[in-house]
Amino acid sequence: MLLLMTVGTGTGTSHDDAVSRLARSCSFAIFSYHPQQVIYFCSEESKEMVPRIEEALFSLHSLSPPSSSVCIITDPSDFSHCFDLIFGVVSLYRDEELVIEASSGTREMIMAAEIVSFLTRNPVSHVAGEKKDGMIIPGSETVKEMILYAAYDQLQLHRATEAFNQSHFGSAIRLLEGMSPIPERDVYYALFNGYWHWDKMNYAEAYRYLEHLPDMNPLIPLNRVFLQNLIDLDRRDDTILNRRDRLMVRQQKYIHILIDLLHNAKRRIDGERYDDAAARMYRVVELISQVLLLRYGIDDNEEKIRFNDIRKLLKKADISAYARRSDRHGIVRIGLRYKFLLLEDLGMSGADRWYSSMQQYISVRNDSVLAHGLTPVPGDLANEMWDGLRKVITEACTGINQDLEELYRSSEFPVL
Repeated sequence: MLLLMTVGTGTGTSHDDAVSRLARSCSFAIFSYHPQQVIYFCSEESKEMVPRIEEALFSLHSLSPPSSSVCIITDPSDFSHCFDLIFGVVSLYRDEELVIEASSGTREMIMAAEIVSFLTRNPVSHVAGEKKDGMIIPGSETVKEMILYAAYDQLQLHRATEAFNQSHFGSAIRLLEGMSPIPERDVYYALFNGYWHWDKMNYAEAYRYLEHLPDMNPLIPLNRVFLQNLIDLDRRDDTILNRRDRLMVRQQKYIHILIDLLHNAKRRIDGERYDDAAARMYRVVELISQVLLLRYGIDDNEEKIRFNDIRKLLKKADISAYARRSDRHGIVRIGLRYKFLLLEDLGMSGADRWYSSMQQYISVRNDSVLAHGLTPVPGDLANEMWDGLRKVITEACTGINQDLEELYRSSEFPVL
């Protein structure tokens, strides 16, 4: 083990008394730890103390001095200089077991050593004892070791929580990895991983992490219900159901994903990743049309729009436009605009108006770097698009056997 020791000039009733007390105190620390090596941090004035410390180690404790070296602090009254030097040396030995001994030295040297202990997760020790007139009585020395990095763990946890609240889930997890294995860390590790997977829309893995998590926030139990419902809907979609029931299940599943995707876009907006947000919101627009088409038994997500199916529903509409867009297999190939026109032709009043209200935002997305252009999406327009989409969803998707406000609330990520 390695002992890093700050060395001052000592205090006493006289110079000889100060030297004697300091040598006794420092030698006691070396005797207590039995290090393989000692690195002394000394000023030009205090470096003369090193031989006296080693003499006291042998005379008082019958212990031969271990291997040692001296690191000179040229300005022991400059905190930054002291810190840089001590931190640099500790960094060189970061893989070693070490203790920082900070019983003597200038106030700046001792403070720098303690802060290095805090930041590098190494214990710091002080020689204590019974005192008279502010000085340790010879023979009463004891070593007091402090684990300052327990406070550092709390700082790391605070920083990780801030990262989580800013939707930087990967950063939050990495900050936890630098902490000691305390029970709080494991709880937060599960929490952060759960929402990291959820943010990537990996619902089953997210639920696995959050299933048994304590209710640290009122939203967490609501989030579990949302995830459980979504997973159950996905599971039911894979079972043997008649077509009518299957489409009802898919509509509920799609509306869950639709609301979640809208939250996902909002997190990108809050993180000023407007092009990412616009890409997600474009998918929201498309998913709105797919949710609404399911009202008419048309699944445009996992199946195809077939001309023979829609011609039976378009009794009063001109079907020639859809006939022209059908391939030789009878599959109707239409874009986003025509899906809303199809809804209008099917009798859904307002579908064309909803698309028109979103058209300017779709154009902005199409011109963005993540779509077909090179124009970044402005932040104010991304926020405006999000507000517009929520209004359309509230108007268009009400009455689909789902409480939209409940879905909005239960899929919102908590702020800790």
